[in-house]
Amino acid sequence: MLRRMKNLIVGFYTNEKELNITLFKLLGTAGILVSIYGCLQSLITSDDYIGALINFFAIVASVLLLSFVHITKKYTAGYLITSFSIFIVLFVWLFMEMGGLNGSMPYFFGFAIVFTLMMYRGKLLLAVELIQIAVYLFACHFAVLHPEYIKDFDTPREQFIDQMSGIFISSLGIGVIFLLYLREYRKQQKLAEESSNAKSVLLANVSHEIRTPINMLLGMNEMILRESDNSQIREYAQNVESSGRQLLYMVNQILDFSRLDMGKEELFEENFNIKKLIDGLSAFFGNEAEKRNVDFILNYDKNIPQFIISDAKKLSQILSNLLSNAVKYTDMGKITFSVQELGGDLEKRLIRFEVSDTGKGIAPEDCKKIFESFERANISKNRSIEGTGLGLSISNELARLMGSEIKLESRLDEGSKFWLELYLKPGDEAAEQAQSESSFIAPEAKLLVVDDNIMNLQVIKSLLKRTMVSLDFASSAMECYKKYEETDYDAVLMDYMMPEINGVEAMRHLKDMDRLRNRKTPVIVLTADATPEKREMFIESGFDDYLLKPVDSVLLEQALMRNLPERLVTIINADAAAEIPPELRAELSSLLKKYDLSLDLALKYLSGDLFQLAKVGRFFIKSSEENISRLSRCIEAGDYAAAVNLVHSLKGSSGNIGAEELYKSAKLLEKHLREEDYEYVALAHPLFVFKWKRAEAGIKELISALEAYSASAPEPKGESGAVHDEKELWEQLLQAVRLGNQAPALKITDELAAIRGKDELIVSIRENIMGIEFAKAEELIKSSFCEFPEGR
Repeated sequence: MLRRMKNLIVGFYTNEKELNITLFKLLGTAGILVSIYGCLQSLITSDDYIGALINFFAIVASVLLLSFVHITKKYTAGYLITSFSIFIVLFVWLFMEMGGLNGSMPYFFGFAIVFTLMMYRGKLLLAVELIQIAVYLFACHFAVLHPEYIKDFDTPREQFIDQMSGIFISSLGIGVIFLLYLREYRKQQKLAEESSNAKSVLLANVSHEIRTPINMLLGMNEMILRESDNSQIREYAQNVESSGRQLLYMVNQILDFSRLDMGKEELFEENFNIKKLIDGLSAFFGNEAEKRNVDFILNYDKNIPQFIISDAKKLSQILSNLLSNAVKYTDMGKITFSVQELGGDLEKRLIRFEVSDTGKGIAPEDCKKIFESFERANISKNRSIEGTGLGLSISNELARLMGSEIKLESRLDEGSKFWLELYLKPGDEAAEQAQSESSFIAPEAKLLVVDDNIMNLQVIKSLLKRTMVSLDFASSAMECYKKYEETDYDAVLMDYMMPEINGVEAMRHLKDMDRLRNRKTPVIVLTADATPEKREMFIESGFDDYLLKPVDSVLLEQALMRNLPERLVTIINADAAAEIPPELRAELSSLLKKYDLSLDLALKYLSGDLFQLAKVGRFFIKSSEENISRLSRCIEAGDYAAAVNLVHSLKGSSGNIGAEELYKSAKLLEKHLREEDYEYVALAHPLFVFKWKRAEAGIKELISALEAYSASAPEPKGESGAVHDEKELWEQLLQAVRLGNQAPALKITDELAAIRGKDELIVSIRENIMGIEFAKAEELIKSSFCEFPEGR
């Protein structure tokens, strides 16, 4: 019974959702208690029956008012009754009856003013507050002018008690008000933080759930584009690619908007080729404009440095949105894309990016509205034009993040002009060289890929096919631990969102295993979570690198080039493939056919570079000789389980060198080994060995022919027609280190090592660059200039 009564009383105050209602009820309760106290005080201290009677009526009125408001929910009416009956009428009456300015009521006037601020909103707050203040000022002024109307205290003791009680009760009341508001503020702040965190989690989940199927779609579609020779199928695949990229673009727009809305977007400055970026955008949107019979004009200022340091992704996103809108809203005429340098110095250049069109134009009243989220101009006419309505809003926020804003001039039915001006730092051409390296091969490298989604594993397998990396797969953390214990991998690709044990926990376990075995294997996280704070979290938690889903094949290869041991990686530069005379290429193709080798198939993933094929061929001979001997021993001993693994490895190697017949034989032999068809195995094995030796002989002929050609060919020169001298290399190295560009810096140290031989200084500089200790490397380079004679 007591507990029920307690819950009822507590619920009377705490069940309200709005703080001002709770405060009103507390005020009513406090008023009742104060009136009880005043009633008792009047009776005990001064036999003031009139004061006691007034307080008694105040008690009854407060109880009735609280009950009325609680039952009817007419809170504003309750506030007004309180303000006028208690704060104005009753408080002024008590002021006159209890000593005027010499009593406690001036303190309660202050309490009433503070309380009124909490009760009302808008114009009603202003009106009630002004009325209260005016009445209190009038009462005080009246008390000064007409003290004969004020009932004074009989003794100083009564005055002291009244004033002390007034100070205590009014300050306690004001303190309780602010304490409750502070508590409510902290509660709302906590709710806001929880809401923000929930939003981030939701975005991460949505990002993962949407990006995962897009990853599969684009990854498998890329393999169709790579491997299909059928023009009709390639056309279908290109349409799928275009639609998939558009879907991914729209998903990214929503995620970008959310990050900007939460203030979590950050700039990521890098050295990039701005001319290449502008040319790429012009080529794509020029093609889109051509489909609509609209002319596309590019005006590019040749004085702009070719390489710029800025956030390339955000700049590209801004310009893509502006160009996309120009194409969508222009049915005839032209689109002009201008990039002009307006001024600046060696440190920064002011560059203006402008997109103008002769399209639909924008009405004056819509010019500001289009930069708001989910808003579009003249939506009734443009309903058929696809888009989220976020492009310009996001672009303008990104421009502000980069220190600028998008400006607009437009006339309805005549066209529009959008532009922004950015201060950009000139970049370094040497730092960009590494980015032109399109691919690599690493047939001796072993990579473990961990993902609970089988299709994701298939996508990674397809994307890395041309790198010739040896791949193992695990669909859970526990399977990953087992395989990691059995094999020394050179790198690990780890999915983040896996059931039971997530990628972070699995990575930490692998790092613990590494410490026990005194090794360090790079672990690269695969995630669909595109938020920058997640990337930072992954790196801080111990991952060595970060890849976003859908996995981009170029970024995947670049990540592996950064993390695989350098000795295992052979770079394939598509722009600098060795030039072989067409007649020699035709001669080698005919030569290899005699050995059942296809030159075209072998070069498919090597950018047409025959010298890279020779390297792969040497690895094939080196690795396969031992495996062929082991295979023969396993079959003779009846160890067919081991034989299956060996044939599977040989099958992959034969595909890498274009040995079609050997590949087919390996595939059949593996199939019959798994089916335990040992009669077939016994008969097919000698033929398989024969085909392997035939392929080996063909590869050796290829290597000999290329070696003979290399010996007679002129020595390759640099771009300037001469090999770089040592002084120039030191200068290039110093510049690369100052900019923190690791890959080109390492290349230059290799060139210096080739000139100077074994040099402790070069070794030390290289170690510092590998450890990203650029400041130490710079000091060592500067010291080398002192000991390096001029003109050496």
